[in-house]
Amino acid sequence: MIAIFSDNVLLGVLFLNIFFIRILEKEGYLERWNATKVLGFILMIRTNKGQKILETISRPRKFWRMFGEFSIWIGFIALFFTTMLVILTFISLFNSSRDRISIESSEVLLIPGVTSGIPVFWPLMALIVALIIHEYGHGILMRAHGMRVRSFGLLIFSFIPIGAFAEPEYTEVLKAPKRERMRIYAAGPAVNLVFSIILVSVLAVGVSGINPTIQGAYSPAIVVDGPANESGLEPYDMIIEANNKSISSGDDLRNILNSSKAGDILVLTILKYNTTNGVEWDEEKIIQVTLGDRFEQLRSSNISEENIELLGVSPGDAFLGVGTNSNFESSIRNSDHGKNRLMGPFYPNLTVDERFFASLIYPINLLSMPFEFNGEIMGNSELKMLDFGIIELFLIEGIFWFLWINFLLGFANLIPVIPFDGGHIMRDTINSTINWIADKSGIIHSQKAEILATKTSNISSLLFFFAFLIPIIYGLIN
Repeated sequence: MIAIFSDNVLLGVLFLNIFFIRILEKEGYLERWNATKVLGFILMIRTNKGQKILETISRPRKFWRMFGEFSIWIGFIALFFTTMLVILTFISLFNSSRDRISIESSEVLLIPGVTSGIPVFWPLMALIVALIIHEYGHGILMRAHGMRVRSFGLLIFSFIPIGAFAEPEYTEVLKAPKRERMRIYAAGPAVNLVFSIILVSVLAVGVSGINPTIQGAYSPAIVVDGPANESGLEPYDMIIEANNKSISSGDDLRNILNSSKAGDILVLTILKYNTTNGVEWDEEKIIQVTLGDRFEQLRSSNISEENIELLGVSPGDAFLGVGTNSNFESSIRNSDHGKNRLMGPFYPNLTVDERFFASLIYPINLLSMPFEFNGEIMGNSELKMLDFGIIELFLIEGIFWFLWINFLLGFANLIPVIPFDGGHIMRDTINSTINWIADKSGIIHSQKAEILATKTSNISSLLFFFAFLIPIIYGLIN
């Protein structure tokens, strides 16, 4: 499987699509499939199937109108974050500390099997479902407000669904009050985001029953020339005993370090991490570590004494020499660290502060996992520490990808650029604001206010579009 397509290959695929669609059109298949071509290389396939299901689901009209109002506020919150993201990405172009930004088109499109870190099977299944429920969200709100849905459909590129749509009676949508339109636009992304939140709970329940196959503490990184490195400790070596005290978690090891001082000798019993013979932790070994001085270690890293004091570090504090860098002992981990990362704020035995902090970083951790672990939900070493059955792992990966795709689709659709849902919400919000100011002040006639509002929203949409596009172009030409 090719993980990354270069832009030249992507261009070749685009021309192949144009050629293939022309053949389908010439042979009459597009007419039989009720399909039309978009931009010459995308198929838009319509269907009337699903109308009865839509009618049944949308019957509690009052409930769905309330959901639509809730969706608007979800949309406003997400719009704020997507706007900040686009602006910060654009500003980073002019940051002198960065030599260049390289964003490939394949990375922006996030295509299963094409984008690095995104495999084919589960992401593709999740994408199809996410697109369907997204458009059903729009369709349900249309029916809740008495508008008709002419058809549903998918946008296809190289046999991969890249979009979906619920085609309304456009005159009814245009004549509808702006608040109703905003509910319709916001409902699609909101359904995806709400579904992803539900799946977070499902994922936490699914992972909660997975137990570690080995107990102890380890670090994925060892400080070069640090005490641990000099004693022979290597990444992923499992520490199971320290000074004749059993180590079953990272906290056990941290407690011993906190009660030790620089110069103390720590006798560690470890299980060596070894993948050469297929057995990960098969050799028990005893090593002696002469603990360093964490205060002096931080000073040697050019950290001022004032900042060291802020960290709560005093002269003579013990330094083992493990961590993501030479400054901190933060990467001492439990053997169920991979499970912990997947569960986030739902992981048991967290304090209130830890649970709050875990909730803040959880979405970022989830989004970064496929890219950090090359399409997997955790590193291979972390996976080996947990008692996963093949079927359990397969299903948990499926839940993860359904969560990941729905969250990303819902969030991305709230980019403030037309034709994204966020662009339509932004346009109607600007229109409503300017019209309200015009009505209250009486300075501008209502018709002129409407024209001004439309122009303002179009200009804003274009500005955001170019702010999003320029970093990509910049990366391609440098």
